Amino acid sequence: MERFYCDAMGLSVRTRIAVDQPAYVIRETVLEVAGSATLLNLVQHLDRPCPVPGESVIRLTVSDIVAVIAACVQAGGEVKTPATEVPEHKLKVAYIADPEGHMLELLQPQG
Repeated sequence: MERFYCDAMGLSVRTRIAVDQPAYVIRETVLEVAGSATLLNLVQHLDRPCPVPGESVIRLTVSDIVAVIAACVQAGGEVKTPATEVPEHKLKVAYIADPEGHMLELLQPQG
């Protein structure tokens, strides 16, 4: 998943964390948006099941929704809902499933 978010969203690895305690074993990768304080933490719990697809949605604001959709598809994602205008909220919105099936909601503000 790290590769997907770096390749498709242009994030980069800030740090990696490993915790090996009883009943709490994780591997975490902290990704960052260059030049900002925005972080995305990918957490793998090695001692419990992965959340099922559909359990949550990651919502990201982007400046070029068409380019991000193309990058997501190229990195192994799947378009669930193509970019759609939502004029009452001055947005374009699209839904992408990442390679594990987890949903991303992409939002592009419209002027």
